[in-house]
Amino acid sequence: MVWPGWLGGVAVGTYVIIQHWVSGRMLGVSSGYCNFISPFSRLSFFQNAEHGSFNSWRLWFLLGLPIGSFIAAFTSPGFEWHPTFDMGLYDDLLPTVWWVKLPVLFIGGVVMGLGARMAGGCTSGHAISGIALLNPPSFAAAILFFASGLGFVQLLFYLLGR
Repeated sequence: MVWPGWLGGVAVGTYVIIQHWVSGRMLGVSSGYCNFISPFSRLSFFQNAEHGSFNSWRLWFLLGLPIGSFIAAFTSPGFEWHPTFDMGLYDDLLPTVWWVKLPVLFIGGVVMGLGARMAGGCTSGHAISGIALLNPPSFAAAILFFASGLGFVQLLFYLLGR
């Protein structure tokens, strides 16, 4: 048995609202990405006061995501851990050898993080925080994110004949 998805959604939504009430700050992941990258990058964007510190709540939040995931998984009854690079239907588009797939996924993640920062925020900031706070532009942004993502994946599969 695993935790039901709705319970995770309620927990995240509740956390977003409480965090906003307590700190006045929106929850998002891409700013933590900047805190993580800043010591390793010479780009001026990553060297400002907001991003240039390892001692940022956003960085600790970002690091807490995988830690919390492991805690949730290991406390779920009947959980068995089987590390894998299985990406489901996306495996048709990715290299089959793990040591080639890993850098492709890593580089894709870096490019997505850079794009989110260049755009001034990430999808989780809009789709999770904005919707939880009933922000109308975030509803529109989230719908467009999902629709364009679904459309692009379908186009990619069509063009690759899969």
